[in-house]
Amino acid sequence: LAAFDNALPHLTKDQVETAASSFRRVLRRNGLFIASIRDYDDLIQRKPDFQGPSFFGQPGSRRIAHQIWDWIDADSYNVHQCISMQRESGWEILHFCSRYRCLLRAELSAALHSADFTDVEWLMPSTTGYYQPIVVAHAT
Repeated sequence: LAAFDNALPHLTKDQVETAASSFRRVLRRNGLFIASIRDYDDLIQRKPDFQGPSFFGQPGSRRIAHQIWDWIDADSYNVHQCISMQRESGWEILHFCSRYRCLLRAELSAALHSADFTDVEWLMPSTTGYYQPIVVAHAT
C-alpha cells in the first residue's frame, strides 16, 4: 500500500492517525506500507515562499510549473500551484490552490506505531535518489 506525492499533509493530526489505522486494517500480516512527504522537518524551519520552476516538454508543447507558498501559521500554508502550458495559440496559465500542513517525520512515525506498524524506517533523498523522504513500515 502506498501514499506518495504529499497526500498525507492535507490531513489533520487526527485524520493522520485514522488514516494510519485504515492503512493497517487493509494490509495483510507482514504487508508493507510506503509513503513520501516533503521534508517538513527542514521546511518548517526555513518557511520558503516559493518552489520551482520545473520545465517539461519540448519547444511547442512546453510546460513550466512553480509553486508559491503563503504561510498561514507556524505549521500550515496555502500552496498555489501555477502551470504555464505552451499551446499553438499561445501560453495558457493554470492556477490551483490547496492547504498543506507540515507533517513531521516523528508525527507520522508515531501514528504508524500507534496503528501497530513495526520497523518504521525513513529513507532520505540522499540514499534513495527520490526527491522526498520515504517512510517504510511493516504491518504486524
